[in-house]
Amino acid sequence: MYKALQEAVNAIMPMTDADFVLLDAMTSTFSVLKGQTLMEPGRVCTDIYFLTHGVFRMYYVDPDGREINYRFALENNFMVDFQSFLSRKPSHYYWQAMENARGFAFSYNDVQEAYRQSRNWERFGRLMAEQVYQQVNERIELLQFLTPEQRYLHVVATQPALVNQISQFHLSSYLGVTPESLSRIRKRLSQH
Repeated sequence: MYKALQEAVNAIMPMTDADFVLLDAMTSTFSVLKGQTLMEPGRVCTDIYFLTHGVFRMYYVDPDGREINYRFALENNFMVDFQSFLSRKPSHYYWQAMENARGFAFSYNDVQEAYRQSRNWERFGRLMAEQVYQQVNERIELLQFLTPEQRYLHVVATQPALVNQISQFHLSSYLGVTPESLSRIRKRLSQH
């Protein structure tokens, strides 16, 4: 499990053995059963998580009571509500395990200490924040500038694991369409 974390970190920013010793000292583990939540609105996101097994959905409830999927976290990926984590303000999102999940957690205080002790970790934090910003911006632009069919094709091209691991119901919410509309899009595309 730890090897997957090291590989994910090195993919963002190559680290030294000393940097990984520092990481090891601040790593705790977590596990969540399918259907349970790791985060809920009103709570401050106090940790950065690395998912080694399972799938999470990040969603919010709109004024009409509908659950809107905002993001998904798959195995061997980091997950954090950076807005809440950095500002120390309550989150607006639920994080629900879509299957039994486990991984590693890094507290806000430990992350700040790693930034103080290591320029590499400080740079890693900046690069990770840039990646999160790009993901959030891509999500906004996906909904603002692409048709539902273009959104689906974009997800197929850039995140094929989502199409394979997430139910049509949850995927349609993420794409901003009804499950019936997504079914029609898939049928139309399969006929080409």
